[in-house]
Amino acid sequence: MSEGCIFCQMIQNKIPCHVIDSNDDYMAFLTIFPNTLGATVVIPKKHYASYAFDLDDDVLTGLILYTKKIAKKLDGFFEDVGRTAMVFEGFGVDHIHAKLFPMHGTMQVHENWKAVNSNVDKYFEQYEGYISSHDFQRANDDELAKLAEKIRAFE
Repeated sequence: MSEGCIFCQMIQNKIPCHVIDSNDDYMAFLTIFPNTLGATVVIPKKHYASYAFDLDDDVLTGLILYTKKIAKKLDGFFEDVGRTAMVFEGFGVDHIHAKLFPMHGTMQVHENWKAVNSNVDKYFEQYEGYISSHDFQRANDDELAKLAEKIRAFE
């Protein structure tokens, strides 16, 4: 546990939270700052730093599997949710956590798949404090090929 960590304080019942599921190792609770109904945070009860890809494989795997359980719970609870999105971002609290966003209005897409596209027209030069999965303009294939080559060669 980390004394100054708000999530560790929630685990220790020092501050209240709206738990939707908990076991010996993990806890899921509704965020108090939702941007959609049912937005949920999933955390391990042991404190780890917030960058998911620095975790040991067993720790990350355990968190993902528990997060999957909670996502499926949200899918089943909300009648209009066919999918729930998961994000590992970790700049708000330095305690690893998955953010779950029920994607309201996707039940019909889940049952009869079709593409859902966004009309957001924005490219991010830098991280602005949030993640978006929308597509932007079609990239140049020559530039993508050069970038892919450089990434492949990086060690």
